[in-house]
Amino acid sequence: MMRQAANDWVQASLTFSIGSEQTDLTAQLNSQTETKRLTDQESRGVFVSRPYDLFEHDYIRWRFESLKRNLEKERVAKQAELETLGGRATKRRLALLLRLRAITHTLEKIERDGLTPENENWYRREYMLLVKDAIRRGEPVPSEIIAQRVEFQRAFTGRQRYEKGRHTSFANASVAVDTRLLATRGFKAKLQNGKPMRGETMDELARGLDEIEHVIGSLGNLLRETNLTIAHTLGKHPFMRGDAGGLYVPSERTVTVGTMTHSRRLIRSLAHELLGHWLDYEAGKAFGVTTRVRKGRRFVDASALSEYSVRYGRREADAVLRQDGALIAQAASLIRDRALAQKVTRKKVPKDVELGSEDIEIYKFVLGHGDYWLAPREILARLCEQFCAKRYAAPQIAFEPFEWYARRAAYWSVEDFATLELLIEQALRWRVEILAAQMNAQNDVT
Repeated sequence: MMRQAANDWVQASLTFSIGSEQTDLTAQLNSQTETKRLTDQESRGVFVSRPYDLFEHDYIRWRFESLKRNLEKERVAKQAELETLGGRATKRRLALLLRLRAITHTLEKIERDGLTPENENWYRREYMLLVKDAIRRGEPVPSEIIAQRVEFQRAFTGRQRYEKGRHTSFANASVAVDTRLLATRGFKAKLQNGKPMRGETMDELARGLDEIEHVIGSLGNLLRETNLTIAHTLGKHPFMRGDAGGLYVPSERTVTVGTMTHSRRLIRSLAHELLGHWLDYEAGKAFGVTTRVRKGRRFVDASALSEYSVRYGRREADAVLRQDGALIAQAASLIRDRALAQKVTRKKVPKDVELGSEDIEIYKFVLGHGDYWLAPREILARLCEQFCAKRYAAPQIAFEPFEWYARRAAYWSVEDFATLELLIEQALRWRVEILAAQMNAQNDVT
């Protein structure tokens, strides 16, 4: 009886029809909107599937109509749920009744006032932010949409400048790329600023590669087959990345190194980027796997083999793949001073911890933002650095001395690293073998 009384109250309070029925005003607005949008689509020769493909006036109407449609759908869903409640669901029934009443009030206001100037201005601001963000992200925004406003044209000009800077900094094939060491060492080189490559900088990169190859063996053929370019920043940060000491750009197959601290101390990141990222990504690509990973605010597909082995290795039949994932998981559990690393990323260094300005700067480059440093690909890259340091005395270019790592948060103590060392060697050898096998297979075909 209580249930029936509540439902009767709801029915009496709702003044709009439920389901597919519409008021005359709603039907008229829908008809006008669909006709206009169809005309615009036909004249532009495209099908509008994304909001930023719409002109401003079309977007405003679309948002207004979407609000009404969404409210109607929610009302139907809430009403259907209300009908199924038992007699004891008093709290949930009250919540549904209140929400239904609010929906009815909002729909009545929309029907009475239509698209108010206040809501129109709100949708207009929303549209401007949406289109500018799409332009800045490099989405294919139509030229006629960009031409609507000066703000869009400025955003487009800014995006063009960014693309030019990105090409100068990371492009694998450009007039700035130096191929002098391609035949003998397997890699191309460039300066991030696009200027001619310096001889002393080229020698620095070659010495860094010597340090890595002393540990892992010759990589020349694999570097050549993957068409790798190493870009040197001459002490600056990688392009548009003031929080990074080095980068690997998989889409360009370019490693960026050469960043220095404010005191002109080199961030020795070549082993991190080359073994930890280039080898990991290229081996994953040769292995034929991708994994969805977070990149800033977005999620992207990454070919990093470390990400795949951690997420899916336990379910795979391949024993080496399972062991690879187990290694990274074990390393994650043994990370040194994990609490300090987390506090550093949040800029909350305890007062009782003595860290100089240079230490904090280096930690910023190593750890990045948030929990990025805990991603499997980043754990593997730091393992590669420390592994090289364990096998090579007095490095100068590619990585730090072993004692430096053993004292740092986010790396591993001497004792814990001893339990990981042979597994790291196996993980690196496995990646080299995957790439070598692909290279041999390609050569057999040709």
